[in-house]
Amino acid sequence: MSLELIGIIAAAVSLGTLMLATTHSIRRELSELRANDEVVRKEIRASSDRSHTEVTTSKQELREKIGALREEMQAGFKELHARISNLADRVSKVEGIIEGLFWGTRNQPPEKSREGVA
Repeated sequence: MSLELIGIIAAAVSLGTLMLATTHSIRRELSELRANDEVVRKEIRASSDRSHTEVTTSKQELREKIGALREEMQAGFKELHARISNLADRVSKVEGIIEGLFWGTRNQPPEKSREGVA
């Protein structure tokens, strides 16, 4: 065999070996990435579950606070209504006293009807 043929065969063998080693390292890295991918997916799922739980808890707390505020507002409105009713009663009493002090059209005797008088 000639040296050129031996050189070509040696180069082919060395390139083949290099390709085989490279392919092996690429496969190993891919398997590591897949394993890491599973870990990342599990972490994402766990984080998503925690977030979902936190949101659910926050929603429940918010509903409870809103319910408490509604009750407080309703109690305030009832108290306000009672105060306004009390004030209306007092004002009507004062109006009655004022009307009693002054002779107005309400206190005048009704006019006699003049029908039939010619």
